[in-house]
Amino acid sequence: MILSITGLSNDGRGIARTPDGRIVFAEGALPGDTVQARIVSSKSDYREATVLEVLEPSDVREQSACPFASQCGGCPLMCMKLDAQRKFKQESFENALLRVESTARVLEPVFGSRFGYRSRARFRYSLENGVPRLGFMEGNSNTDVLITSCPVADRALNEFISNPPRLNVWELKDRQLSCITTDSGVLYGAGTGYITVSAASQKRVLPVSNSVFFQSNLELLPAMIDEVVSLTEGRDVMDLYSGVGTFSAFLEDSFNVTAVEMNKNCLSLAKQHLKKTQFFTSAVEKWKGTHRKVDTVIVDPPRTGLDKTVPALITSFNPSRIIYVSCFQTTLMRDLERFKALGWKVEQGRLFDFYPNTPHLECVVMMSRCK
Repeated sequence: MILSITGLSNDGRGIARTPDGRIVFAEGALPGDTVQARIVSSKSDYREATVLEVLEPSDVREQSACPFASQCGGCPLMCMKLDAQRKFKQESFENALLRVESTARVLEPVFGSRFGYRSRARFRYSLENGVPRLGFMEGNSNTDVLITSCPVADRALNEFISNPPRLNVWELKDRQLSCITTDSGVLYGAGTGYITVSAASQKRVLPVSNSVFFQSNLELLPAMIDEVVSLTEGRDVMDLYSGVGTFSAFLEDSFNVTAVEMNKNCLSLAKQHLKKTQFFTSAVEKWKGTHRKVDTVIVDPPRTGLDKTVPALITSFNPSRIIYVSCFQTTLMRDLERFKALGWKVEQGRLFDFYPNTPHLECVVMMSRCK
């Protein structure tokens, strides 16, 4: 099937229409492309396809900087010009936010380096003739793509890729090896490392491990922390889905901080460096709350967003401000609509391009009570 691609979906697939008007999401296609594609699944109102050949390339298409891009599923926009990537992300975020609240201020986005930004990775580990090799999963398959370098990985991770340690493969779960770049080099497997983060307000050393989540773009992380700190008001702050205490670390000297996190490994690390924060180990939706007045609530949930009961729970704390940090636009907009129904108004939002060459983005949205 020949498709003329007219747009790009939030997950980075090209959008086209069949002669009968049905939408097709074509993986590997960019806006302006004409492609030969194969339908791989059909739903009631749309189809999914994969590109077999680009017949006429778009003006936004360029030669990929990664020799493994056609196999590795990690960076679907690697062949899209950087300016076009940024425009797509900003327009997508702005349009979605304004659909929720037409008067919201969409602030200037924060962009960083296109390559060498990623400090975390989960590799596939294998032994090839007894020699250790690292790689990633091929897109939409269980096939390994062995690599010799990764353009989005930082220098330390690339050195690790070129000279991986010799390990017992059977000791790795599903042959996966998680790694993170710390102040003292690449930490792999178990153990604790430390990362120094210098924001505008202060510098903190945060403990990390491969068993918990930590942001992978250390270049833009300080800017996002500064954004959250600048938006925080009042005296009493609640940090929900607090992780290892990244935001709490930069708030606890100026605010009374309550941190809620269900992952005990996260809280164990948080307690190593947070001295003034009050901790609770609980899923947010099951937490019984606090009797203390709350001025600002910060939420930084996983991609699944907030449990449907959480917006009402947060509202019951009677804060004057909510700061929502999100890594997934779809669940963010769903949750903003839920807050809106409870009397909250989106005041502003800002995009942080933590994941160049992919359709993913990080953003910070601030809400206040409707007057």
